[in-house]
Amino acid sequence: MAYVAMARKWRPQSFSDMVGQEHIAQTLQNAIEGGRLHHAFLFTGTRGVGKTTSARILARTLNCTGGDPLHPCGQCESCKDISGGNPMDVFEIDAASNTGVDNIRDVIERVQYPPVIGKYKIFIIDEVHMLSTGAFNALLKTLEEPPEHVIFIFATTEVNKVPQTILSRVQRFDFKRLSVEQIRSRLRYICEQEGINATDETLDVFAEKADGSMRDGLTYFDQAYAFTGSDMTADAVRSVLGIPPVELFFTLITAIEGHDLKGCFKMVDDACKRGIEFTPLLDGFGKFLRNLLYTRLDAFTPDVLNVSEDLYSKYKSAVPSLKNGDILRISKMLIDLQATLRYSTNPRLLVETTFARMAWLDHLTDLRRALAAINDPSKAGASDEALKKKVTEVQNMLDAEEEAKALQQREENPFAALQQGISTGYSVPTYSRYELAAAWNSIRARIADSEGFAMSVALNDTVLETGDLQQTPFPVALTYLSETAEDSWGAKQMDEHPEYLERLKQILEEYLQTAVSLSIKTRVFNEAEQQIRKQAQMSPYELDLEKEPGLQKLKQLFAAELIYSHKSARPVVPQQSEGCDSDNDDNA
Repeated sequence: MAYVAMARKWRPQSFSDMVGQEHIAQTLQNAIEGGRLHHAFLFTGTRGVGKTTSARILARTLNCTGGDPLHPCGQCESCKDISGGNPMDVFEIDAASNTGVDNIRDVIERVQYPPVIGKYKIFIIDEVHMLSTGAFNALLKTLEEPPEHVIFIFATTEVNKVPQTILSRVQRFDFKRLSVEQIRSRLRYICEQEGINATDETLDVFAEKADGSMRDGLTYFDQAYAFTGSDMTADAVRSVLGIPPVELFFTLITAIEGHDLKGCFKMVDDACKRGIEFTPLLDGFGKFLRNLLYTRLDAFTPDVLNVSEDLYSKYKSAVPSLKNGDILRISKMLIDLQATLRYSTNPRLLVETTFARMAWLDHLTDLRRALAAINDPSKAGASDEALKKKVTEVQNMLDAEEEAKALQQREENPFAALQQGISTGYSVPTYSRYELAAAWNSIRARIADSEGFAMSVALNDTVLETGDLQQTPFPVALTYLSETAEDSWGAKQMDEHPEYLERLKQILEEYLQTAVSLSIKTRVFNEAEQQIRKQAQMSPYELDLEKEPGLQKLKQLFAAELIYSHKSARPVVPQQSEGCDSDNDDNA
């Protein structure tokens, strides 16, 4: 007799065999007993959870003529007809390969004829979401008013693709993913019936690999059984299924804790020598980090995490110098790695360098302890002083990065922060010491909008110059730029109206959230600044006259005047003949 795969051999034959879907089995049984059977059902859920199997069980139960209305007898004519593989009253249609209107029209034609053997003519349409729009429309009328002897059972893994007009005409049943315990129990029962020796750890490997799908779990079980025979061990199963052992991850996390880049590379090399693909390797490491964090928090018991007491204790005592924040940061890097791995042309290098980055990074520091050392230096020891210095350096780098981003946003919309303050009813600190000088034009624009015309005019031709960034009060100089050594008009206005200077000091302190020492200076433009200022006030024609001696000669020779200017579509590059000297242009 030909070998029958485990997934087929141990397929449930009645509602009592449906593992993990007891809520659906009970509902259907109640409907059958109470005579409240609907004419159309929709079974939805992930792959391998029993949708099609449940549809077949329902079909066998409804057409069985045995004495028990809830358990197919397997002996009556209808049960034998269904078991034969080509039943006359039960039609299974794969919508993935029969998507068109013509296929549904064939179904509609069959609907008109009464059943041959059983009580109902049952149509099971698998992957119903694959039907075309026209096929769904052709099915609507029949689905809404079917003959009394017809029952439709739809199965799909993507219920979101089924039209609402179909969903409103069917009873929907959502199949759940099976838990590790449910899959393990079913596999234990099969092992007892087949005479296979397997430990709970071995069965847990199948259950976790199945990821909620009983069919996948049986397929993996069948694959390992062909390799190991009747004596299954966890190591042999992991080897045949390409599942990394947990010891690899303890090695990796220890290397990360000790900043051991060489250890990270060696772990990847060991995994490759075992034939482990990178996708299951990263999935396994993600589960390892999850268990590591959960055991530290005492969030779950060993039974819930499906680990032994010894392994649970090993998780709790592993890598003590890594904080929970370190584990979360490593987990984020792992998630980013998994997202980019599929697009990499060199996945091994990507995995190795990411693990190396995890090991290279310094461990996180308790900010409360760091801030305590910073705010109260008198109580800081030698280690705290080093900590203070390190935290200050990091904070300065972060501040600089945030300030650069904020400055860019303000340059794009200088009134955004002001509008935010108006809408929320209060002002917020907007600038830091690092960006104050560069943001002066934006600050002037705010002052002009909120403080009035006179004060804003008094601030024309000014820049802000800052002193020592660490000094408090923070030294700031309002510097007036002028072309002569005489005091500028704006500086005189500030001198005559001290309230302007006081108000400006208040504004800067509000923006900086720190005390400010404000002074006034006057500075004459240097030669380079005067040239830039002069050129900025010149028209393009005047700039060309200054730069092109030939244009000056033409203007003098013909007493030329500028009537209008026109921007050319593209710049014209003058060409010189070979061997000609540019000094002879006047004689050309």
